[in-house]
Amino acid sequence: MNFNNEKYLKYLPSKKFTLIASIAVVLAIAIFMIFFMSSKNENFSATKEKNGSALKIQNQTILDLIQNDSDGDKVADWEETLWGTDKNKKITFNDTPDATYIENRKKELKIEQNISIDEKKLTETDKFAREFFTSFTALKSSGQVDANTINSFSNSLGQNIVNPNLIDRYSEKDIKISSQNDTASKEGYYETMKNLFKNYQSTEGIGDELDIMSSGLVSYSADSTKISLEQYNKLNTIAAAYQNFAKEVIEIEVPSNLVQYHLQIANSSNNTGISVLNMGKVINDPVVGLSGLSQYQKYSDELIKAVTDLEAVLKQ
Repeated sequence: MNFNNEKYLKYLPSKKFTLIASIAVVLAIAIFMIFFMSSKNENFSATKEKNGSALKIQNQTILDLIQNDSDGDKVADWEETLWGTDKNKKITFNDTPDATYIENRKKELKIEQNISIDEKKLTETDKFAREFFTSFTALKSSGQVDANTINSFSNSLGQNIVNPNLIDRYSEKDIKISSQNDTASKEGYYETMKNLFKNYQSTEGIGDELDIMSSGLVSYSADSTKISLEQYNKLNTIAAAYQNFAKEVIEIEVPSNLVQYHLQIANSSNNTGISVLNMGKVINDPVVGLSGLSQYQKYSDELIKAVTDLEAVLKQ
């Protein structure tokens, strides 16, 4: 009855895919760190004494730094640095309060450049870049910062990018528990699960997602174009298949002592589908794509484990 040895093996990333994904991540991190370390601002020199920066930002989070307002004029220190006003004075130029000066400059730029930002059109990468710029400016305006502080900052942002956790859709109240709990019922239940999975596998391409991603990244690196629409549509189909598989799993009656494995299969399948959808955006929206890769690793592993554990119980 084992269907763990079929296309489940394709959950394991191919060497080619892993290599390409690793190179992409390493390059992103390298560019990120070069950007930090090459800053010409002397306060970011790695040769500065560590104690200086520790005193400047001790017990402060990035949010604290963003909200710092040394002169109490309701303009954050990082924004005053950006506009060239003195963060320790409410009035820097002539008799115009800094808050008014900055507001006027914003209005001028908006008129001159016809700036209009449609939040709905921003990708998660666009939003992350904006958050990164704000945080980075706040960090610089806080004072001396050494390499350790930079590493902590980059690690914090990195964790936000590749957060693998998704919210489980199903709970035990969604499970339909069978009144039968004998060996024949358990075997019948497992056969139903296996056949359902094999159907999605053969008709919807479940298990092919890594091959599609791998070939998509190879073609992208070769001609610097977007992942083809055909490949993207295939990933969308597979993503939907995982989620639809989960929906059908929930409708299957399960013997009472198999509920936890059943629930884990449903949730990990649903989350794997979300992960596939996200990682398909790795070229156009890298932040979502990298999160998807991390999520896929987590939830595809959980799906394999749930199936393996279920089979182990059935063999007892």
